[in-house]
Formats: sequence, C-alpha cells, structure tokens
Amino acid sequence: MIGLATKVLKDYSKVLATLEPEHLGFAETFLPHSKTAIREATRVALANVGADQPAIREALIRGFIYLEQFVPESEAEVLITAALQGDADADPLLHAQAQWLLERIRADMQNALIEISAFKA
Repeated sequence: MIGLATKVLKDYSKVLATLEPEHLGFAETFLPHSKTAIREATRVALANVGADQPAIREALIRGFIYLEQFVPESEAEVLITAALQGDADADPLLHAQAQWLLERIRADMQNALIEISAFKA
C-alpha cells in the first residue's frame, strides 16, 4: 500500500511543481490521479512518516491542502475567463461567479487543513 501511495504522491508532486502557487482554480484534468486517490495516498504516507521527519509531514499536509485548488473544468474555465477579461465591468456576472468560486476554494482549503490536522497517524 505504501508503494502505491508513494507513486501517486510523486506523480502529484510533479504537477504541483509546474504550477504558480499564487493562482487558485486549476482544472482537475491536470491531476495525474483522482482527488480521492491523492487524499488516501496522503493519509497512508502520513501514517508511515514519523514525527522525526517534520519537513516531509509538512509537505504532505501542504499537498493535501493544495489539492482543493483543483476544480472541475467548467469552474476553472470561469476563473480563467474572468482573469483574462480583467475588468469586472466587462461581465459583472462572470466576475461575481469567479469571486464566489475563489471564496469556495479558499474555504475548501481551510476545511482540508482542519481535516488533515485532525488526522492522527
């Protein structure tokens, strides 16, 4: 089980390395595995990483939280279109929708932090 978790997390870390961390809302299609598989792999890895390896534990937790930035293609498209338009006056409904999505992503990331913090390895 740890072997599969390691492969899943290595694949996921390669994707994370290509992204700009200040952006939110990437298409789930960029993920090499399902969000469920990555979450489970993270839990398995955390259960097998000792407290004497805080940098690895922190990276796993960060990756678990960042996973919430990956959204369905249709939502990522809204965020990209709004960012490209720039001016909220151009399409106020689109920008309101994008703002709502960004707030939801931030809330999902906060919830992921709470969830993984409560996980006892």
